[in-house]
Formats: sequence, C-alpha cells, structure tokens
Amino acid sequence: MYMNKVTNFIELSKIMLPTVRKMLCFSLLAVLLTGCTNDEQTSQKYESSHVESINQGESTSQDESTQMMNGKQNSSYSYDSPAPQDTLEVCFLKVGKADAIVLLCGEETMVIDCGEEDDGKEVLAFLGSRDVKEVDVLMITHFDKDHVGGADTLVRGIPVKRVLLPAYTGSGTEYTDFIGAVEKAGINPENVTENLNLTLGSASLYIEPPASYEIPKGANEYDNDFSLITTAEFCGKRFIFTGDIEKQRIREWLAGGSAAECDVLKIPHHGVYNKALADLMSVTKPSHTVICDSQKNPADVKTLELIRKTGADCMQTQYGDITIICSGDGIEIHQ
Repeated sequence: MYMNKVTNFIELSKIMLPTVRKMLCFSLLAVLLTGCTNDEQTSQKYESSHVESINQGESTSQDESTQMMNGKQNSSYSYDSPAPQDTLEVCFLKVGKADAIVLLCGEETMVIDCGEEDDGKEVLAFLGSRDVKEVDVLMITHFDKDHVGGADTLVRGIPVKRVLLPAYTGSGTEYTDFIGAVEKAGINPENVTENLNLTLGSASLYIEPPASYEIPKGANEYDNDFSLITTAEFCGKRFIFTGDIEKQRIREWLAGGSAAECDVLKIPHHGVYNKALADLMSVTKPSHTVICDSQKNPADVKTLELIRKTGADCMQTQYGDITIICSGDGIEIHQ
C-alpha cells in the first residue's frame, strides 16, 4: 500500500511539473517586465531636462512662480557630454548671487565673469568636464567681487589667450589679485573703450562698453553701469549678456540703437528690479530669460512678475546650472 502511494505521487508530479514550470515562467516574466517598466520610467526622468518658467495667468507668489517647471526631452546628445561642434553651448553656473558664464563653440571657449573668490574652482571644474585645455577669451564685465572674484583662480589654473576688461580701475582685493595673476601669466589685458567685434568658433560677438567711464562725482556705487554688454549670434539666434547694468545704463544702451530682439536675455544685476527693466524687455522681447541668483538672495518679486507678464520663460541659477544648446535645429535648455 505504501508503495502504491509513492507511485501515485510520482505519477502526479509528472503531470503537474509542466504546469508548475509554466506558472514559474509567467511569474518571472511579469517581474522582469515590471522591472523594465520602472527602469524606463527612471531613465526618462533623469534623461529629461527642465525649463524654469513663470506661468502666465494670475499673479502668484515668488516661490510658486519660480518653482513651476516644464519638462523638455533631450535630443541625441547627453547633457553630461560636450555639445556637437556645430553648436553654441552657453552655460550659466550655479555660483550663488554671482555671474559665471561659459560659452563653447567649435573648439573655442569664452568665459564671462568668474563669480566670487571661491567660485574660480567651480569654473575650472566645469571647463575640465568639457575637456577644455585653454580659454580663448576671458571677459570680466565689471570689477565687483561677485564677477571678478574667482578670475585669479581661473588665470592660475588654465592658459588664457585673451583678456577683455572695462577701462577703469577696480577697488577691491579681488580686483588686485586678478590683475596680479594676469601680469604673472604674461597676459596683456585689453581695455574695451570702443565697440568690439570678434568671433568664437562660428558665433559672432559684439561687445559694447559704456559711453563713458567717468565716475560720477560723489558716487559710491558706479561699477554696475560700467558693465560690458555682449551680444552673441549663432544660427540665427541671439543671446544678450548684460552684466549688472542698472537704470541709467539700460536707458543709455536702448537709446544707442544697437539693442535688438533676442532669444535669450541675461537679466541684469541678479534680478534686482528697476523701472528701466520694462523698457529693456519691451525692446529685446526675449523668449527666454536667465537670472543669476541664489536661494539666499533671490531675484526681486517685481522682476519675476514683469518677466511673467511678457510671456518669456524665466530660469534661475539658484535651482542649478543652466545649459542652453543652440544649433540649426533651434534652442534646447537644460537645468
């Protein structure tokens, strides 16, 4: 009797084994498919880029306005890799309430400002990530410490072929350290006193100094309005970099007749509001704006509201590095 039970169990096992195998296979397949779906979702999440934008419509608070983000899918290149050589790559680095901007086009590189004292190493690290061996043009828009502060570190850390400066003398230790580093490197800096045309790869640049570098009598703050203004054009797109120009310089520049509509405008002076900003936005009509600010020192709410009303996108470096890729296919923005 015992042997009969064993025999019956064996026979039953033979019958059930294929069914069990199928069940196990289906279970394993379901697990694999679920895992693949999750992996794809995760991949898509980290492969997508984001554009900081202020929504049109009813007025919102600063936090609500600045934190609403629209996803934009990457193209075939990777954000962490150098852009193709037929592009202009413009990178606004997250260095607090300070400017540090890198332009890469073809084999050439330009740096506009270097942030504060400790930010020079951040600029060098970024250039290293792009495998940049030398800087073709370093331009300091003006000599406030949040623009020239890290420039001495840059000059000591990488060969620089050309240095463009506004034609006045700075007053801080950051300026003194920078000039010392430039002299030690054997670089002859160029003071920009007249409008200057130059090229960066296939991009065309137009640099404009103020009408005068005369310091107003009794003025304590004058550096901002001495900022060099740069317009870059590539593949039919226009970028304008404004340094820290304030009301007087904005109106002077607009009256000069060289201001034009653009695709990307760097909002001057870290988003500090002044009444001339409305005129600046009205003339340049940017599709995208960038503000170099920080969470500790964010852009003024009135500035953000002004941008929102124009319908332009607003991106702020307080949320991370901003990279804009310009090519014959248009503009892509990554943050």
